[in-house]
Amino acid sequence: MSLKVYVHTVGCAKNLVDSEMLLGQMGSAVELVEEGSAADLIVVNTCGFIDAARVESIDAVMEAVRLKEERPDRRVAVMGCLTERYREEIRAEIPELDGVYGVGEFGALLREAGLRPDGGNELELFTRRVLLSPSHSAYLRVSDGCDQHCTYCSIPLMRGRMKSRPVDDLLKEAEHLARRGVKELNIIGQEISSYGRDLGGPDIGSLLRSLDGCGVRWIRLLYSHPPLVDEAFAQAMADCSHVIPYLDFPVEHIAGPVLRRMGRKGDAATLAGQMAMLRRVVPGLVLRTSIITGFPGEREEDFQELLSFLDQNPFDRLGVFVWSPEEGTPSVNYEGQVPRELALERQARIMEEQMARSLAANQLLVGSRDVVLVDESDAAAGTSLARSYRDALDIDNSVEVEGCHTPGSFVEVEYTEAMEYDLFARPLSQGATS
Repeated sequence: MSLKVYVHTVGCAKNLVDSEMLLGQMGSAVELVEEGSAADLIVVNTCGFIDAARVESIDAVMEAVRLKEERPDRRVAVMGCLTERYREEIRAEIPELDGVYGVGEFGALLREAGLRPDGGNELELFTRRVLLSPSHSAYLRVSDGCDQHCTYCSIPLMRGRMKSRPVDDLLKEAEHLARRGVKELNIIGQEISSYGRDLGGPDIGSLLRSLDGCGVRWIRLLYSHPPLVDEAFAQAMADCSHVIPYLDFPVEHIAGPVLRRMGRKGDAATLAGQMAMLRRVVPGLVLRTSIITGFPGEREEDFQELLSFLDQNPFDRLGVFVWSPEEGTPSVNYEGQVPRELALERQARIMEEQMARSLAANQLLVGSRDVVLVDESDAAAGTSLARSYRDALDIDNSVEVEGCHTPGSFVEVEYTEAMEYDLFARPLSQGATS
């Protein structure tokens, strides 16, 4: 009888890929279940990046421990970024755990769970992974680790220096995913802009041109580092017919003094120039960004400069995070700590204004035609949930389409109604586009 396994993943898509690789190593020896209460082995893949993710990780671990108390023969293992940094503390605080592992320690976890790892080289580890995202949308992790050393970020402490994967391996994995039916390939790394620098080349542009013919219709770019996004990067996007005009461009802030304290280059004028260049070179470009409020030393004038910049240089998609102190990073000890209540107020102010921008942009789309990718179909409601090229999976807006359409299909639609973060549409044909 197969071992029943439940994997709970906390954090970003990069963590999700680790969970997929772990399951791929388990092979046919296990049955993947959707609830911890049905599992013989529960694995919690933790995140240690921000306070909320750490709390979510510990909550998931404690729920797994509670399930183990109900059935003592059930095994509970934890892995990932949080355990990479706090392995001994977690072992001491939660002795009920059967195993505590760091990032990528798949073999040790499986052996102690009584399973034999399938083995193989790095490419085989990636191609054998079990997709936990919808089968038509997968992540391609082109690198791991980071060399940027932003003063608020603990990723280098957990993931180490940047390590790019060879182009040939990435192309083989992308072609493999296309043969499995993947229609959307999401390019991820801690930041993809530096891809290849540790290998002495090729760069991100060369990689995109290689991937353009892999057989996937949409290639989406996530997690860039704005100071490194130059015109060559933009031109590579424009040259590739399957790289959609969408870029995750997290500026974090725009006031020069705040950026310098963050350990990031540039200022408002530099970033505005980059945005103008990107929109000029890449027609129809959708820019997503993230902002941090409450960073130590953020003055009211810095925040007002940020608001003015966002009004004059609007982003199509935007998320806001409140700064949280990350142990081991320089910003923990910075003077000028901003009260959390004020940081939350600033976060809410930005999101309120972005909501109005999003509604206005969506209203302009009503009556226009588009092609959307279907993620889910609800037979009871007679509708499907889809996304346009403007929207990344699990991050951005959605489109509700009349009728039930096959997940993974592309459907031509006309937009009929708009809300702040959602659009409604009717199909122009019952058949999917190619």
